[in-house]
Amino acid sequence: MNKNLQLSNKLLLLTEYGTYLLILFLFMDKGETLRAIGIYIPPLLIFVRAIFLKENPLNFKNIISILTIFLCLSGIISSIFAPDPLYSLKWFQRTYLKLFLVYLSISYVFQTQQKLEKLSRLFVFLSVLFTIFTFYDFYTKVLPNSYNYGKFVRKYIVPLEFFLPFIPFFITTQKTKLLKVIGFVILLLGIIAIILTGSRGGWISVSLSLFIWLIGYLLITKKKFIKILPIISGIIVVIVILLTVISPPYVKGNFKELLEGYTSLRKEMVWPAAIDSYYNLSLINKIFGNGLGRMTYLEDFKKWYLNKFGKEPEELYSPHNVYLSILYKQGILGISIFLLLIYFSFKYFIANLTTEQILSMKLFSLSLISVLTILLVHGIVEDTRFIQLILIIPLIGAYVNFVEKIKK
Repeated sequence: MNKNLQLSNKLLLLTEYGTYLLILFLFMDKGETLRAIGIYIPPLLIFVRAIFLKENPLNFKNIISILTIFLCLSGIISSIFAPDPLYSLKWFQRTYLKLFLVYLSISYVFQTQQKLEKLSRLFVFLSVLFTIFTFYDFYTKVLPNSYNYGKFVRKYIVPLEFFLPFIPFFITTQKTKLLKVIGFVILLLGIIAIILTGSRGGWISVSLSLFIWLIGYLLITKKKFIKILPIISGIIVVIVILLTVISPPYVKGNFKELLEGYTSLRKEMVWPAAIDSYYNLSLINKIFGNGLGRMTYLEDFKKWYLNKFGKEPEELYSPHNVYLSILYKQGILGISIFLLLIYFSFKYFIANLTTEQILSMKLFSLSLISVLTILLVHGIVEDTRFIQLILIIPLIGAYVNFVEKIKK
């Protein structure tokens, strides 16, 4: 009996560390093979352990688990009715299959306070890592080619936008002043890195997430705003000073562009085209979608662009809106499931913030709320953030599993 318990614990430990690598591989620029291996190994270990212990690896009492499965199934259904089913199924493998496997791994492993806090520390480490990458590429590639900074560093907005809201959680849960100061330094440098990416949506969404976190923190701890006003003022002053010290010629000469961002494809061009394309679908495709992929069926925009500019658009035919994208690809069924998933996530968060619970886990849920909110807001003008959804939905599922456990 003891040997069986030891074996199951070892399998769980291997799965946990495999999941850490999985999260790291998700945001790798290259190495598709390594990423695929990293995604498949933890679920395989989970199934082996589940068979060994005769348990169900998925909690079907968790509404997030059920809706995630339905969302993945809607991807398969849309592929059946797609003009090119094989192409759509290939994209299902790259998107919703990954979502399911990552969901299984994270929701299964991280069901305790200790493991969720350990996971948040990994996020802080990754935010440091991608902040370093941003500064390195900024100095080595952006400054020599300042006319095209976005090409080199804007890719880092995706992980930074996700990981930065967990830094306030790290700061508030540390017991020593030294670690709190280190956390503040990491946060300041991360915010500067966001600004230097030149992504308008990035710095707006991160500012929104930190504002949400601040308001939530004040409500949860019942502290007065005036007490933390000096800290906020200090952060703003330090950011301004650091921005001018880091690269005076570049920042001063391009600050307006850095804050306003650069949009090479105007949204008013593609949104109407996406709506028209959906309107022109058959009834069955309106319901179940026109298949997954990079919107290669969005021919209306291609024709419009050809007539106006006499050449094909350089960018992918995408609506640059996550909601229009899901509507077109997965129809009314897919967008309904997605919106229900978001609704129940927020409903669950709000309900648990008002009940008796461990303070640190309330603050952890606050980070989840901040991340989910900015992803939804940024999703209005961007639809290439699926990698973030692959991570946030499993995190929500894991948090719900934790809360349900402590209620028993």
